[in-house]
Amino acid sequence: MDETTLEAHLATIEEQGYCIIEDVISPALLTEIKGVVSRLEDELEIAPRGNYAEGFATKRMYNLLDKDRAFWQMPVHEDVLPFAERLLDAECLLSGTTCMNIGPGEVMQGLHSDDGLVTVPRPRMPFMVTTIWAFTDFTDENGATRVVPGSHKFDHEPDYSKQYDHIAAEMPAGSVMIINGGTWHSGGANSSEDDWRLGLSVQYCQGWMRQQQNQYYAIKPEDMREMPPRLAQLCGYTLYRGIMGHIDGASPGGFIGADAVDETAYSRIRATAD
Repeated sequence: MDETTLEAHLATIEEQGYCIIEDVISPALLTEIKGVVSRLEDELEIAPRGNYAEGFATKRMYNLLDKDRAFWQMPVHEDVLPFAERLLDAECLLSGTTCMNIGPGEVMQGLHSDDGLVTVPRPRMPFMVTTIWAFTDFTDENGATRVVPGSHKFDHEPDYSKQYDHIAAEMPAGSVMIINGGTWHSGGANSSEDDWRLGLSVQYCQGWMRQQQNQYYAIKPEDMREMPPRLAQLCGYTLYRGIMGHIDGASPGGFIGADAVDETAYSRIRATAD
């Protein structure tokens, strides 16, 4: 993505709290991830968790990087990662990776902001950036993400006892939606008869924040040692600003014997910052 296009999308996010970019996911990646998700749902016997936050007819999987290396391609995607680097900073972290396969009969999830646990008064700078990847068409009928445009500028979180106006963020398969962490949004209701809506969420947070999903325990050390350096940095295996997160002066990556991760990743993020 060229700088002019990136700036135009960032301006939309500044105004609306989100933007949608079409034709981001290549046909090959689209096919690969859909196949991996289908296989994992069967192998792991994924079933709805039966609550309003996670859904009554939605198959969810968390910590995807540990489940198949095909998912490693997503957090470092060249047309997606720059949004997190610009809205957060070059040393941002991967907060979580989640698969959300919304089935027929699902009800609407409650509107929320992904950085709602942050205690800094709203409106505020982005503390999180959520990217929602459409692996099937997102339609009003099949549960497209609902969003309240401009809500990142509100001075409060949603009151769950109230109803708010929202829109369906419809987008074709292959698109990615970029959301400011303060923007109110939710999974939509799926009123279709047999149309499953497959979306994957890749979330980033500020480099000094605690990640929503614990990458250190979720990812096997042997997998981490073979990760691309930039992905390992996003997972938190390097030091933030050269100091935060050390173990007797060593980074988590260096502590488990992946010293090259530090050198390569740190030069990369410093180049981005400069």
